[in-house]
Amino acid sequence: MNRNGDKKINIIYMSRTSKLTGPESILIDILLELDKKTFTPIVILPDAEGPFYKKLIENNINVLVKRMPFLRITFNPFLLLWYMTGVFILNISLLFTFRKYKADIIVCNTIQEALFIGVPVKILNKKLIFCFKNILDKNWKKKVRSRFCDIFADGVIGVSEKALKDYTMFTSNKYLENKLTGVIHDGIDCSKMNNQGRGQNIAVRYRANPDDFIILNIGNLTELKGQLLLLEAVNSSKIRDLNVKILLIGDIYHNSELEYKERIIDFIDKNNLNDKVHMLGYQKDIGNFLSSGDVLVHCPIKDDAFPRVILEAFCFKKIIISTNIGGIPEMVKDNYNGVLCNADSDSLASKILYVYNNRKKLGYMGENAFKSAKDDFCLKRQIIETEKLYNKILQL
Repeated sequence: MNRNGDKKINIIYMSRTSKLTGPESILIDILLELDKKTFTPIVILPDAEGPFYKKLIENNINVLVKRMPFLRITFNPFLLLWYMTGVFILNISLLFTFRKYKADIIVCNTIQEALFIGVPVKILNKKLIFCFKNILDKNWKKKVRSRFCDIFADGVIGVSEKALKDYTMFTSNKYLENKLTGVIHDGIDCSKMNNQGRGQNIAVRYRANPDDFIILNIGNLTELKGQLLLLEAVNSSKIRDLNVKILLIGDIYHNSELEYKERIIDFIDKNNLNDKVHMLGYQKDIGNFLSSGDVLVHCPIKDDAFPRVILEAFCFKKIIISTNIGGIPEMVKDNYNGVLCNADSDSLASKILYVYNNRKKLGYMGENAFKSAKDDFCLKRQIIETEKLYNKILQL
């Protein structure tokens, strides 16, 4: 029972991965800060192997493991039938799980997670919140996801205004009138993030001389994130001869992205960039890198809804250079708390050159970035808005 004598609200969070990327880190923050006198969170994962699972267990968060089918793009009817059979079986399994744990609210972020819960949500009349944490690249995908939300979801929350438009532009007022919709920006706890950066000055290993300019790029190796765009910029005549070192921190999310990783390696080799570019793979201690690097370059070539790595860099007062797409302009204000560019190598190279030449004059950007994290994107604000959402959804 909570402090008002009411029944505690049981919330089940669906995650199709046990890996630890931005959305999973955000969820951990939410789970740790939720008022446990009012809410009881449970997370459902596909396996007990990844760092996300381990992090949840370390923090005494209740975790259930349910094997989940993975959707691959294919025209093979037998593989599609196998996938849909797996989806149906998981729906039936989760029907009993939701009933057993007396779930009040189910929360999911992707259409794959949503497909797993359509049947039990309807049969048990449970409240479903769909959080748009990504921006899909095709209109037909947006329409399919929006149609699912029309039928099953009670609330649709975007992590950014741009992300929410993926729903509002592809539905009708008839459905919007009966749903709780809005934007809740992800938040971050700067003090906790700064504590992660008090260890070893890792980036110094790659600074061959004091004038070297350390550029950090942190994220999954996937075409969306634009690592190749950064390398093309670094290889351009504008900045190739600068004392620049690139640290690519991250690895592929799924084997389907292996080809992209190989293209990155091939580009580095063919253009003799091995002395400039270091591929460091997945790193747990990115705070130590952020605290010691000179600038974060986040340059997705497709819409990125609300990248957490930018919030993390804000906490360390880092200058940020980012492409001006997706929800990023809701985070980075050009020449205030960062620098925006177009999603092409020439524009990116120009911005890197500008920051390189003026780095000693741009300290105000780092101060403004820290202020943005503390005032506009603080975790406490996100928790307050999220708890209000959970209470409102039960009143519908």
